[in-house]
Amino acid sequence: MDALVAAFLAIGLLVVIVLIVYLIDRINGIERETRRVAQSVVAAAPVNQEPFGGLSGKKLWDALCGRPPEGTSEHTLQEWRERFEVVLHKHIQSLFEEGTKDARRGLSGEPPNTRTIRTARLTVESWMPAPQANTLYKCGMDSVQLPANELAPVRAALDEAGQQLFSKVLIDLKEPLSRSLMPPEPGPAQGAGAPGLALPDQTT
Repeated sequence: MDALVAAFLAIGLLVVIVLIVYLIDRINGIERETRRVAQSVVAAAPVNQEPFGGLSGKKLWDALCGRPPEGTSEHTLQEWRERFEVVLHKHIQSLFEEGTKDARRGLSGEPPNTRTIRTARLTVESWMPAPQANTLYKCGMDSVQLPANELAPVRAALDEAGQQLFSKVLIDLKEPLSRSLMPPEPGPAQGAGAPGLALPDQTT
């Protein structure tokens, strides 16, 4: 009787050992498959290290104006324009702000038409034609130096420069630049410029 019980116990122990080995093998197989899938997903995920196909400065500007590198599809150009819209707004804003700051310090200069623009998602060297760059800088200076009742031509020049820039790169300008950069003064007109300058959202 004792031998029979011992035999059953031995058989039961053997079955348990076989089950444990089987389960361990299955778990290892699942882990291997999970790692393989995870690695394939990471490898397939696009890394946006060159948001404009490696282009920057005037080459990027020319591409957006309709002179892209050979083989660039219209779909790719449209994606670039969607990204560049924020860059262009930032570039415009920086030139206008530079003009306001120089005016307050009694300085005057000729701004470069190339500068590094940083947004929340990318950093790129941005270029724009010198006439528009100078106009934006001058509008910034005039917004501080001229009395409020003489700012209408400045707003008009600012809006025209913005429209020219956006139309060149085939991007729709959703509202005139003066609405954000030179909003009308609240209440009675004050003698100097635009002390409460409202600028576009900085979080983009």
